[in-house]
Amino acid sequence: MRKALEFIAPQDNITEKVAVDLGCGNGVDTFALLENGFSVFAIDSNSNSLLHLQQNLAPEHLKLLKFNNVSFEDLEKLPSAYLVNASFSLPFCHPNQFDNLWLNIIECISPEGIFCGHFFGPQDSWSSNSDMTFHNIQEVKNLFDKFEFLYFNEVSKKGKTLSGKEKFWHVFHIVAKKKHFLKQ
Repeated sequence: MRKALEFIAPQDNITEKVAVDLGCGNGVDTFALLENGFSVFAIDSNSNSLLHLQQNLAPEHLKLLKFNNVSFEDLEKLPSAYLVNASFSLPFCHPNQFDNLWLNIIECISPEGIFCGHFFGPQDSWSSNSDMTFHNIQEVKNLFDKFEFLYFNEVSKKGKTLSGKEKFWHVFHIVAKKKHFLKQ
């Protein structure tokens, strides 16, 4: 997410500095967005996320944060946003629900708005989990036909999870800007 913030220039004409943080978890990205002047809609299925956000929220950011305790499968519509952040969260969307979620994401991002997030590839250790969503490189690129890539990095390496377990990571790191389409 910090990589996405690097691509936002102070002179960019952002009419509303609104961001959606999908799968906000412990709020690291949410707090960074708030510090950079965004109003944030933080979404996570774990109710402990809200508690963590509330305990660590600076008083001046209180009015800038909204939290929705919901799973991806239950999301009806995302609010309009300049930036959507999905750090290591989209792979946890059930494959049967991914297309609806992705359409929701595309529709909510304003023209010339930013998407940043991660997709897991087929060589990832968790790829046998049928409740998770995985994409190969061409599928990831196809998802972004309405975007221009600002940053695209495919990583394949051994590493550890947050809980310290060994795994093989196959991850696509993405920052992309939505193309501005003129109506004809």
